[in-house]
Amino acid sequence: MTTQPAIRRRNPIQSRAEFTLSAIREAGLKILEQKGASRLTTNYIAEVAGVSIGAIYQYYPDKYAIVADICNELLLAELGEFDRIADQTMRCARESLEETVGFMVRESLARHRKLYRFLKEYYLEIHWRYDFEAYVVKKYPDRYMATAMWLSLVLQQHDATLQVREHARAAELVVDLINGTIHATLQRRPERIFDEHYGDDLVNLVLRYLKDSEALRVH
Repeated sequence: MTTQPAIRRRNPIQSRAEFTLSAIREAGLKILEQKGASRLTTNYIAEVAGVSIGAIYQYYPDKYAIVADICNELLLAELGEFDRIADQTMRCARESLEETVGFMVRESLARHRKLYRFLKEYYLEIHWRYDFEAYVVKKYPDRYMATAMWLSLVLQQHDATLQVREHARAAELVVDLINGTIHATLQRRPERIFDEHYGDDLVNLVLRYLKDSEALRVH
């Protein structure tokens, strides 16, 4: 799987540093909401946040990393949703592989749609660098399992209907297929992620890779 560049150059150790990071994120969000993406620069963020430009570059390599961090913090505020997602995923896994893949695609699309609606064209500049799951798993390693890891376990449960045999590799490819397809769509024709049939087409694409032809005809 491809790796994403780090959002931050370093993480805060003291509460004062955390306050600085919070001020930087709030300033970036304020500029995006009130002035628009065209006004977002590291110099302007520093001015609005009341910090030096050196303080920004101490933690972030560029403005895109700041926006990615803003995205993460916005979604972390709704972290309880991930408990719901985990529970729903396990229920889907017990029902069928189709339900599991469908739920994965819907949740991924919902996250991208939310950020695109919020950041509009600016999200089109940062989405390739954005990996919320990696951020959450790293931040809460004892609470959340990477999608490819639990999907591998789900594939084992449905092995009899699969044409793939190496579950771990197949799970990684499925995650990359879903994420890569959505990112490519955002890059070329972002309006398509709001098409009501887009998610269904992506689910069918994944299932054609995973399942044998006889199993697909049954469903």
